[in-house]
Amino acid sequence: MCAVPLAAQQRRSLASDDPQAQVMGYFAAVMQLTPSGQVPMANAVGGELTWIPELSDAERRVGFGGTKDENTNLCPVLPRLRGTIVRGVGAVEVGYVPPLEVCGVKANLLGVAISRRIALNRDFAILARVSALLGRLEAAITCGPEAVNDTLDLTCFGGQVSNDRLSPASFALEAGIYHGHHRQPRLDMYALAGVRRERLQFDVNYTRTGFGSFPGLDDHERFTTSLTRVHALAGAGYRLGGRLRVGAELYWAPGAVFTLRSSATIALGAVP
Repeated sequence: MCAVPLAAQQRRSLASDDPQAQVMGYFAAVMQLTPSGQVPMANAVGGELTWIPELSDAERRVGFGGTKDENTNLCPVLPRLRGTIVRGVGAVEVGYVPPLEVCGVKANLLGVAISRRIALNRDFAILARVSALLGRLEAAITCGPEAVNDTLDLTCFGGQVSNDRLSPASFALEAGIYHGHHRQPRLDMYALAGVRRERLQFDVNYTRTGFGSFPGLDDHERFTTSLTRVHALAGAGYRLGGRLRVGAELYWAPGAVFTLRSSATIALGAVP
């Protein structure tokens, strides 16, 4: 995730504990498809927002062996469209981020999840869930607009704003407890723990024509890494009345991100 002279271009596989791999994992964790406060109870469509915490200067200083800051703090939230199909105690969820540029970021992400509730009694159930996320995110992470105008940035100054691409392929398994009181169906809650496997690819696309004491750079390097990590989440959904339902969720991926997701959906069929 750093610009290098043409002669040093290569494809690099990063260890899971490499600081650059950790930044890639931060983005992947933010994009993970979770219930976002709503365990599927009816066919529905809607949307969600995920808060994207900013990385500190130390956390994003991973380029050139830990000497260069990457341009990671771009958008405060990740929006996503959602759709759900429910059949009995099973459900299929689809989440999609369309390729619209917002905050200098263009993401094209598709997530799919299959879940099932296994009743323990009238109020509690075991909730099992498997999900996958594929797609790409494009942004100026290596050299942003400020960096190419900063005379103190020896890598980016005088070059083109980079057009970098992160391509995640992640799979997750989750299980936990679901609670929906039979006498108060408007409110339900859940707590899940899970494990995910992530295959991440980061493509640098940055060029600079040499001038003065600044050498020319032509970097199209590719970084790949594989991460296996755990996470936990807890959320609650509430039906406001009629077909409108809202939800909120806390999501914690140790070593990657702690964030809040919120959602709102409209039921398309019968409401339990």
